[in-house]
Amino acid sequence: MARFARLLTVSPRWGILCVSITFLFSLSSFTLRAQDSSYARRIIRDLSSEEMFGRGMQNRGDSIAAEYLRQEMMANGVKPLCKNYFQYFRFPQTRTKPPIVKAGYQSQNVCGYIPGETDTMIVFTAHYEHLGMNGDTVFYGAHDNASGTAAVMDLARMANLQRGHYTYVFLLFSGEESGLVGSRYFSENPLIQLSKVKLLVNIDLFCGGADGLMVVNANSRETRPFVDKLEAINDLHGFAAKIARRDNAANSDHYWFTSECPAIFIYTMGGPFGGYHSPTDTCDGCGLGNYHRHMTLLRAFLEQL
Repeated sequence: MARFARLLTVSPRWGILCVSITFLFSLSSFTLRAQDSSYARRIIRDLSSEEMFGRGMQNRGDSIAAEYLRQEMMANGVKPLCKNYFQYFRFPQTRTKPPIVKAGYQSQNVCGYIPGETDTMIVFTAHYEHLGMNGDTVFYGAHDNASGTAAVMDLARMANLQRGHYTYVFLLFSGEESGLVGSRYFSENPLIQLSKVKLLVNIDLFCGGADGLMVVNANSRETRPFVDKLEAINDLHGFAAKIARRDNAANSDHYWFTSECPAIFIYTMGGPFGGYHSPTDTCDGCGLGNYHRHMTLLRAFLEQL
């Protein structure tokens, strides 16, 4: 940002052009490193496979998925926020409809970080669990939310390749489908100092996106400047078809954090993707044609914070 400011000061007339050119050069190494969907596709495929049992509580599908993600964090050089990366919690009540779970069942959030030059944090979150099974029917949950989990893991992988100014925190929650249980537990028992979070970005439903991206909690005093910046970058480069805005809602895991730090929730608009809360939400239905552009937009946004 200091480099951009100097360009604008020296040459106001040509400032916008200079910023655009400098910005494109700053993106080049990132784009060459990892900007395709192959890594995300693998994560989505693995998380939505039969072996995960829909990442619900039957057959401990949530724990199988959590162990898979723990191994992935280790492979990507992400350090544990707690012992073995797992923050354990118990479900407060029984559910008889998917996601089926008994009160007292123990699940876990998967929590890691990559240190930066400062202890000010950028936090990425996604829920990795899904509806599990109903009898013999598996709810695979590729779009919801293996895709968001894959995006967070991809951001972790790329952050480890080029560590930055901020400390990056990666939180993968269980219990979202049961009422944001895991994220609420973390917000009440935080493993980080929430007052030091510059921004929390929750990613949920990240396949498709032909119609652009929606940002929830985009209009609060704390988050509006961030969303303005995201929109300005997109207006300049056209990574997403559109950036739309919604007021805050308790519709994903960002919600519990909005009283503690700036927190937004990003999801895609438009297809293609598999069915929503349906057995048809499979990896084969994942449309990742816009993934490259959306992830480049997020990275560009991060580089300007």
